[in-house]
Amino acid sequence: MQTLPFVHPLSHAPLVREGNGYRCPGTNEFFPDQHGVPSFVAADLASHMDEERTGLINTVKTLLRKYPKFYVFLIFMISPVCFTGISAKRFLNRYKKDALMLNIGSGVHRPHPDIINTDIFYYKEVDLVANAEQLPLPDGSVDGILCESLLEHVPHPEKIVAEMYRVLKPGGAMYIVIPFVYPFHACPNDFYRWSITGLREMLKAGEIEDIGVRAGASSALMGQLCTWTAIVFSFGWEPLYNVLCLLTPLVFFPVKFLDLLFGWYPTAIHGAGQFYAIARKK
Repeated sequence: MQTLPFVHPLSHAPLVREGNGYRCPGTNEFFPDQHGVPSFVAADLASHMDEERTGLINTVKTLLRKYPKFYVFLIFMISPVCFTGISAKRFLNRYKKDALMLNIGSGVHRPHPDIINTDIFYYKEVDLVANAEQLPLPDGSVDGILCESLLEHVPHPEKIVAEMYRVLKPGGAMYIVIPFVYPFHACPNDFYRWSITGLREMLKAGEIEDIGVRAGASSALMGQLCTWTAIVFSFGWEPLYNVLCLLTPLVFFPVKFLDLLFGWYPTAIHGAGQFYAIARKK
């Protein structure tokens, strides 16, 4: 796995390794490791994010993430998403083995053994704990970036996109997946949705290489069926609604696989569950 000289997440001043963390010589700030992993998330932000991670659904997701392979299997099988279009692995295949690749908002998913997994929370597969708005990486230091299903969960996605462009080398590319027609899913929170035109607007600082459907209308339909069923049969009781949100995918998951037939239609963009985009730094 590639390594980088870390910098201060705000000033971008060089840091030095000291004991079980990194210190900024100019300010004397110290960033201690977390579970043996470099960590650059301020204590107040980490505390706030942990508070947002409460609730039944987030508790179950956090528990399942302790078993990365099983968690990823559940996503592919019973989550309301049938993946189509260009995948993260296909995007990564364009890069040589020694390329420095960053996976922002990785959670427990590691699509390539040499990629650097980055998340604001520590999980078993995370290599760097950092706020995606303030990456502790030098300008123009990264060959490629993955950012799947993160931007809807942050209050300032435009700051993260700008930060990704900052750390990319000239000509480097980012692969992004965002939702369009998809129910509310807080993990730990949920803020935004994008159409294709909205996605183009967000990425306009770079050169957009490709945009397409990552999950089609059948995936969107499954998501709505699960949510509608939970709303109707919970009778307005939030705890039961949360339980049904966890159980209904077990009933409706076959619906999403219709995207294997219809997700390739050009008209799928009008009701897609997710879009992907590849954008290159100019």
